[in-house]
Amino acid sequence: MNNFYLSLIFTAISFSSFAQDTIYMDSKYQELDTKEGAKYFKIITPTPDKDYEFLRTTYFTDGTKKAEQSYDLKDEKKVYEGLHKHFYESGELFHSVEFKKGKMHGELVAYWKNGIKRRHDYFKRNKLKKGKVWNESGEEIEYFHFQIPPEFPGGQKALKKYLVENIKIPTYHDSMQRVVVRFTIDTDGNTTNIKIEEKAPAEYMVEAYRVVDEMPKWKPGKRFGEEVNVSYGLPLVFQ
Repeated sequence: MNNFYLSLIFTAISFSSFAQDTIYMDSKYQELDTKEGAKYFKIITPTPDKDYEFLRTTYFTDGTKKAEQSYDLKDEKKVYEGLHKHFYESGELFHSVEFKKGKMHGELVAYWKNGIKRRHDYFKRNKLKKGKVWNESGEEIEYFHFQIPPEFPGGQKALKKYLVENIKIPTYHDSMQRVVVRFTIDTDGNTTNIKIEEKAPAEYMVEAYRVVDEMPKWKPGKRFGEEVNVSYGLPLVFQ
């Protein structure tokens, strides 16, 4: 009984401390040590009286709300739950989407800044069931998915062909090596912000960086019909 009581006290203290944290982020949502250079900040609040464990509220630095996202923690990984809301920088509701056990499950509804409905989709365990899209005047237009990933020119087969034809294996190669490269495909289709996530001997990392840096332009990714920067991870295996 005493152990249980002490556990409750510790949890309450931890939650109280956790809820007070203000975390600043740059334009790419990378966390910062100080407010300097920040575009957003977020506050994470425990929610013991809700169907989810935590609520993350993100704000622009002027205090305007950007998003409300609820989630559980499973093995230190965020599992989205409940209704999430996202807002325009001017304060209007941009879109809301329902989650269940980490997957989109229910309705996704988006609005133009003038309040006219922009799209209305229905998902079941991340799979689109049906949807409609409208322009800013409220006229229904041809349907397109709210999120379209970037595409290498010619698709995945062409990407594989490019890698096979362009990667140069180091001369001293005598065992399989794997390098994971993460990069951003910007709104012009360029590969930028190239970083090595899973390392190998130096020559392999240099070659992995080069082959990504010299890629032809991709078809940019889109979100709600607008071109956006997209982070992309690519494992390269030298064998």
